[in-house]
Amino acid sequence: MRLLFINLNRSPAYGGIERWMLDVAHGLEARGHETVLVGRPKAPWMAVATRMGLRVRDDHRGPWITRVLRVRAAMRAERPDVVIVKAAKAARMAVWGRALGGGSRVAMIFGLTHEMRRGRWIHHYTWRRIDAGIVLAHGAARWYVDEGFGPLEKLPVLWKGVDLARFDAAQTRRDEVRAELGLTPDTLAIGTVGRITWQKGLEDLMDALALARERLPRARVFIAGGGRDAALVEEAVARLGGLVTLLGQRNDIPAVLAALDLVVVPSRREVMSQATLEAMAAGRAVLSTATVGADEAIEDGTSGVLVPVGDRQAIADGLVALAHDPERRAALGAAARHRIAEQFTVEHMLDRCEDIFARVAAQSPLARER
Repeated sequence: MRLLFINLNRSPAYGGIERWMLDVAHGLEARGHETVLVGRPKAPWMAVATRMGLRVRDDHRGPWITRVLRVRAAMRAERPDVVIVKAAKAARMAVWGRALGGGSRVAMIFGLTHEMRRGRWIHHYTWRRIDAGIVLAHGAARWYVDEGFGPLEKLPVLWKGVDLARFDAAQTRRDEVRAELGLTPDTLAIGTVGRITWQKGLEDLMDALALARERLPRARVFIAGGGRDAALVEEAVARLGGLVTLLGQRNDIPAVLAALDLVVVPSRREVMSQATLEAMAAGRAVLSTATVGADEAIEDGTSGVLVPVGDRQAIADGLVALAHDPERRAALGAAARHRIAEQFTVEHMLDRCEDIFARVAAQSPLARER
């Protein structure tokens, strides 16, 4: 297959969908497919793609109509079987590019819920014109159908995957990274990874730590990532008086996870968090809020622990319980690592990608009848 990925993100703190596109394009190239990534000039995620040896078209710039024409030009030049886009704006550019002679099926990947909403005419307009909406969890597919973006068959579910070898190799760096972080052997290292934005729930985590700090005398907490709400989190960190350390954007997440004893994912809005899958791949016990798809990755009580979204007391109590039970942390981490190996490797994800993209490429357009 020939695949064209379009993603207009230019943030230095790019997220899970950008990483997903990089992993999928790289993996499918190795399987003999042809892939091209389209994005903005100097976008950090596009620079990573170039370093990975992927083919890119980083010329997406100019006024709206110019950008639509650039998308059409990419579609006509590359002749993809499927165009995979992030976000509704890029999806509209792709369907208009197709209408202007670009050809190709168009599939939009939904990283979250709420990317299209009932009652927004432009969202319904876009939905009728794309051929599929790829979601990352069955719970997300049900959410979009309930919002009026059906049928369910138009929402194929694509669980993400993790390269286990990267996380296994990083275990050898545990002592090195713990020393870098100033951790002693008896320090409990709690951490979270992700963009610093409202949806990641870091304010809830800060409040939970304030509730739990007297019960966590040997703990230190680390936040790896950057984002637009970093200043707000810095204020909350200062109030906790040295308990929390902001690590900023890191390019060695597997090694950071290897250094931790416990990972917390306090998200308010998420679908199949990449941070959760990566922590599980590292064999770490994970405490996560029950966002959409969290229960599809984590078997509650077996391969991780789920607590209600936004429940700061539950987050605090869960952290304390796991902090004082190293045997349970070890059992959860081992089960989590096994869960990833069974269901969420990169190879599993690439198998699912090939199946979904082939079905989208083979179908007649789905969307115009609704």
